Amino acid sequence: MTDTATSELDHVVRDVGERVRALRLRNEYTLNDLSERTGLSLSMLSAVERGRTTPSLGTLHALAGALGVHITALFAQSGGEDTPVTPLADQIVDVTEGGMVRRTAVYRADYDLEVYVDEWAPDTAHARRPSQHPGHEFGIVLEGSLEVQLGDDIFLADAGDVAQFSARRPHRIVNAGPGTARAVWINLRRL
Repeated sequence: MTDTATSELDHVVRDVGERVRALRLRNEYTLNDLSERTGLSLSMLSAVERGRTTPSLGTLHALAGALGVHITALFAQSGGEDTPVTPLADQIVDVTEGGMVRRTAVYRADYDLEVYVDEWAPDTAHARRPSQHPGHEFGIVLEGSLEVQLGDDIFLADAGDVAQFSARRPHRIVNAGPGTARAVWINLRRL
């Protein structure tokens, strides 16, 4: 392999590892949890997340299944300076365990930034139960209305409203309305 090809592969392996770690944290799994769900050893999972090994297709398939995403979600781009545009066709779409459709518009581990375009059908949520993790969340409701549950408090955010909170607080975002809700959701310093 040429030096350029090796460098490109190293970059892909590192990005896959970062994405596996981000998805693991989004699901609130420890490495032990992920090991139990995949049958992979802790040392293998650690090496994948640190970009120290090139995972096989079987390993990637097991990871994607355990993380609740399509295998292509593991290849979400971290972004770069080559072009300022990420085409819609290159953005990864997956469905959260709460039934919300999430499109990863921007995933920049180097800036610790995630930007999603989320769509909630009626009676869906971002997660089955409240979640909490490092960082801050900001959501701009584009259409419909969402319930923002923070601990025991519930706040209603209608189209045009902005939700913002520390993600360390237990939170759950729910569409309790009769129609579809859409929002742009931003996570900062989550990774």
